[in-house]
Amino acid sequence: MAASGGPPPLPPPPATPLARIPLPLVQGTLFRYGSAAANVAFMSGRHPRHVVLVGGLTDGLLFAGYCHPLAARLHAAGWSLVQALLSSCHTGYGLASLDQDADELHQLATHLRAEWGSQGMVIVGHSTGCQDAVRYAQRHRSSSAAAPLRGVVLQAPVSDVEWLATQAGTEERVAAARRMAAEGRGEEVAFRAFDIDGAAVTARRWLSLAAPGGDDDMFSSSLSDAQLAAVLGPLRGLPALVLLSGEEEYLPPGLDYLAVGRRLVQAVGPSGRLEVVQGATHALDGKEEEGAAVIADFVAAL
Repeated sequence: MAASGGPPPLPPPPATPLARIPLPLVQGTLFRYGSAAANVAFMSGRHPRHVVLVGGLTDGLLFAGYCHPLAARLHAAGWSLVQALLSSCHTGYGLASLDQDADELHQLATHLRAEWGSQGMVIVGHSTGCQDAVRYAQRHRSSSAAAPLRGVVLQAPVSDVEWLATQAGTEERVAAARRMAAEGRGEEVAFRAFDIDGAAVTARRWLSLAAPGGDDDMFSSSLSDAQLAAVLGPLRGLPALVLLSGEEEYLPPGLDYLAVGRRLVQAVGPSGRLEVVQGATHALDGKEEEGAAVIADFVAAL
């Protein structure tokens, strides 16, 4: 209470939007798996089988609302959820590469086997994390040092090339990055993505993400059946779930996303399966429980 004649007490500060969001309490184990600064992971549960969740561009731990219900459903099925931080997480994506991500995931898989006695793992990639899941299978599926790869989930596999083509400035940035690469300056920073988060992006990484035929160009509708088969061939014989969002927002106008999903499954072969979470957006927002149930049911059946 203010003294007589003094100024009135200050009103309480307004609640921030974050303070109004009910955040679930997440319990687990945080551990290091590699030597890089970002090489930490968070494990929910202590089961000997592991689902490794890999986010997309700008993502980190707890990047989506379905992380918590997925961890709970996996625990009931006897699996642990491992959320991986890679050097490419948050603002690191502009300097990283799919090969680097896959190699760091291999370090994690090796650590899970050596230190946690992992009997097998499933990689769940979200968005650009789908490319990481595919690249891991391309490079490390047969690794004897890592936890055996039991399956892969591609949640919201979209084409960065096709989406970025709808954004202003992409064509000019691609042209500038091509010039830099031709001059041997591919590892130099081409621009800062201030329209997103200020991340520094090298010419090489931008061409990978935004140029047709780049390293990240795995799910474009323009790819031929032969090209898709070459990209997804390493998943053949491996249980693979292609999980689409019914209200996916990162698509060019007029794209038949369901047709793309069917072509991805065809490229994987008989071990592939297609599911659609109707009403869900890119990160399964609004349908977190439904999406988590589809993923957990797929994993539990392995």
